[in-house]
Amino acid sequence: MSTLAARTGGVPAMLRFALDTLRSAGLEPIVAHYEPYSQAPQLSVPAWALGRRRPAGQAAPPMSGAPTHAIGAWLPELEFTHYLPTPAWRQLMAGCDAFLVVSGNALAATAFARTGRPYVAWVATDWEGDRRDRVRNFPWPRRLLDRWVNAPVIRRLEREVLGRGHTLALSEHTARSLDALTPAPCVRGTLPMPVDVERFRPDPAARVPGRIGFSGRIDDPRKNIDLLLEAFVRLRAQGVGTSLHLIGGTPTPALAQAAQRLGIAEQVVFVPHLSPDELAQMLRTLDVFVLPSHQEGLCIAALEAMASGVPVVSTRCGGPQEYVIPGQTGELVGFDPAEMAESIGVLLREPQRRQAQGAAARALIERRYTLQRSRSTLLQALATTFPHLQMHSHGGTCTP
Repeated sequence: MSTLAARTGGVPAMLRFALDTLRSAGLEPIVAHYEPYSQAPQLSVPAWALGRRRPAGQAAPPMSGAPTHAIGAWLPELEFTHYLPTPAWRQLMAGCDAFLVVSGNALAATAFARTGRPYVAWVATDWEGDRRDRVRNFPWPRRLLDRWVNAPVIRRLEREVLGRGHTLALSEHTARSLDALTPAPCVRGTLPMPVDVERFRPDPAARVPGRIGFSGRIDDPRKNIDLLLEAFVRLRAQGVGTSLHLIGGTPTPALAQAAQRLGIAEQVVFVPHLSPDELAQMLRTLDVFVLPSHQEGLCIAALEAMASGVPVVSTRCGGPQEYVIPGQTGELVGFDPAEMAESIGVLLREPQRRQAQGAAARALIERRYTLQRSRSTLLQALATTFPHLQMHSHGGTCTP
């Protein structure tokens, strides 16, 4: 399995599900990922070290209990080199019978594609969408390198890897984005992230009136937290919204300063990364979950909030538009803080509306995002791509 080095966020959640599914089918997963140069410089060969050493790999902390390998790259300054098939990749691949990608974008399939191996790729978003906001914060030399070197090569590479594998998209929005990149449609189906409805469940007694929440990588520019802060200021001016809980790590200095400057530092609670059980307990306390993102392939955290009986107010940012049904499971808004504050405020001021939308949100998750349905989709894709694999599911054999 090729994936990202991230230990928090949507991709690790996808990885946990995939690993559990493979194990349930009697398979033995091995995980590998490119290790960023900033984390393990000894594994990669930057320009100044050419001719002095070769890329290497090493054992990494297990991901969800699976043996995990961190692998370096030639010229890590160039993003398109990160998943090229170095000897460490080739050695790992030689000992495996099937190949699966679980990643934010399709580039993690490069080692498989370039060595002619079949693979299934479960992809959350396109490459551009995954990084558009982060690029704005790059220093100007890196932006130039990105524009004139990385981007042209990666666009061609993305088309290549999408066209060669059995691609599953995280959402219909992702499917449309990926299909638009290739001459012919490349997506074979959608595989939404399932939600554990036993863990994430409503508890009306736990709800804290006026508590608004968000869960995700708060340091990711794509999440657009500043918009939520500005909307919260307006809610406070209206006399609604007692607190804003931002779940997902340590705030950046800029984010903490923004809360201070806006006069809401005492009402904004920055919550560190939580375990799944801790997150489930926190989501049950929310009155409304808010998603202010510029772009989302799906947003697993919003689905977990809905399973917890919490309506979602989201920007029109892609994947969430498939499950945030205005007036039913939440509200969709533009990127205007006044509009966002108004939609949140209506739900806070009208408990019956909030309760009805929360119940409808839970019901939608129970219909569309079941574990059984998603497991079946993944195993079927593997059985079709690797007919020689012996897999079992619920006591039977999985065949293409």
